[in-house]
Amino acid sequence: MTTTANLPESKRLPLRQPPYDDETRKAIDNTAFKGLSPGNLRLSMAHHPALAGRFQALAHEVLFGAEVALRAKEIAIMRTTARAGAEYPWGMHVAIYGDRCALDRDMCMELATAEDWQALTDLRWTDEDRLMVRMADELHEDADVADATWALMNERWPVSQVIELVFACGVYRLASYYTKTTAVPLEIGQAHFPEGHRRE
Repeated sequence: MTTTANLPESKRLPLRQPPYDDETRKAIDNTAFKGLSPGNLRLSMAHHPALAGRFQALAHEVLFGAEVALRAKEIAIMRTTARAGAEYPWGMHVAIYGDRCALDRDMCMELATAEDWQALTDLRWTDEDRLMVRMADELHEDADVADATWALMNERWPVSQVIELVFACGVYRLASYYTKTTAVPLEIGQAHFPEGHRRE
């Protein structure tokens, strides 16, 4: 986690400085990650420790409690945050989960920049991968998915996992709103958007 001795600067909401009460300290120290961890996000959200704790609980359930396969969920999250132009959560998920999901740098960059699911050019993309991009794009654009997309999702996953995928996109849309609006500083070691990426 980032130490408070030399906190990175935000152009909007400064990261919360000590002293911390017990609730705030609990929110700041609460992480299931080993190694690269969203410490700057926790220090930013520490301005509202009650909301921080509730958001962390929801994000934890999406990340660690969901039954849907990691690769499908992470493609949905990466595409959602890329479409939102939110470099902080996109880059954290690329750095933490890219290798675990067999998504190398080129594939992650294509997830960020492809015009749509049909424009994915890497031959390693599966039909399931493309469906995740399609779902994330439709949710981004319409807060809904087309009937055809819904039908394909329900052919491939049980309804509980379809719900998990929709929640993954929704939770990380919220994370995109927050990290962009408050200008949470990027973490050392996270991935960065391709040069000039501003797609929204």
